[in-house]
Amino acid sequence: MAEQNIISNENTVPTLCKRCSISPSVINLRTEHLCSDCFDKYTRSKCIKRMETYRVRYNPPDTDTSPRRLLLPLSFGVSSITLLHLLNSQFQNQLARTTRTGFVLVVVHIDESAIDPTVPPGEESMRAVQERFPGLGEYLVVKLEGIYEFSSAVKAFEIDTGGGGGEGGDWKEKLKGLLGALPTPTSRMDVLQILRTRLITGLARKHACEAVLWGDTTTRLAERTLAETAKGRGFSIPWQTSDGDSPYGVKFLYPLRDLLKKELAVYVSLDVPTPLRPLCFGAAEEEGKRKYAAVGKGITIDELMTQYFEGIEKQYPSIVANVVRTAGKLVTEGGVVRIRRCKICGLPRDGGGGELVLDAETKLGESSSEVNGNGNRNRGKKEGDSMCYGCARSVHGAKPYEWPL
Repeated sequence: MAEQNIISNENTVPTLCKRCSISPSVINLRTEHLCSDCFDKYTRSKCIKRMETYRVRYNPPDTDTSPRRLLLPLSFGVSSITLLHLLNSQFQNQLARTTRTGFVLVVVHIDESAIDPTVPPGEESMRAVQERFPGLGEYLVVKLEGIYEFSSAVKAFEIDTGGGGGEGGDWKEKLKGLLGALPTPTSRMDVLQILRTRLITGLARKHACEAVLWGDTTTRLAERTLAETAKGRGFSIPWQTSDGDSPYGVKFLYPLRDLLKKELAVYVSLDVPTPLRPLCFGAAEEEGKRKYAAVGKGITIDELMTQYFEGIEKQYPSIVANVVRTAGKLVTEGGVVRIRRCKICGLPRDGGGGELVLDAETKLGESSSEVNGNGNRNRGKKEGDSMCYGCARSVHGAKPYEWPL
């Protein structure tokens, strides 16, 4: 009987593509089987739909309009490499049809070797990517400790040692000291993500980019939605997962928000016209970190959410999509200009933390408070100078540092 089953499996007729009914399918896309060509068209359409604002019309413009500058953070992972490839295709098609383009890119890789010596330098990987996609714009490799160049983004993290070491100094050591002083792996990863986002948005403003194109998929947005809610930033989900204006002075766009991560894992292996997998230098690193982050005491909230959704998207992709759709129904109160921002993450404050927020501020900002005759602390600071609940919990216990709340 076992031998019959083996023979039956070997002689199974490949499933044909449901759209063209000619080529064998390479992926079961939620409700239909698609071949490589149809899957390529499907993936491109999802990205182009989200980039509709930056298309070029056939009729010549009445005025001389320069292409708009967009910043694309490149981690050399599957998602960011796929996004770069899709944008390059759109860019080349615009040139072929109208000899003009609606955008140019500033592609930036954040080198985090200062805090993780095992991470290879990004210059060589960036050169390989630039050779594959020339003419798109600028390609930059920026070290994470370069965040100290943007004082407005890092003044909440400056160390008050009383020795006047605010300007200059060893940025790498400052960064190591900051992350090393945080109490838990979750808080370290949380602050690291905040620094990375603040650096990217600072670079976007510096290079006159009007928007940041994040490579987040449906899966990644679902992970962030639950992770940020668990960390105490559920109020800021609309700012972190929606297309449009952000509190950082640039727009946030997610062109891959309608695609699952497992779909992109198949896409990078296709011939489009050559596989993208060799350019995904960071994919092996991400896989190694996921295997290392076993479920246990040391796992972070972000790693836990990653493991959960990577497992659930294989059998129940609709659940992942529903999480993102539900988050998309949340709306923000007021405009971007009139919001009270957190001193750490720069996102709008919840304003409703109550005793938990006050308790965290009391313990973390004792030197900025004065005790009156009744033993109560007088907080001579503005209401907008406080932290949100999520950041207050992340930095809670960082005793060696004075946080300017």
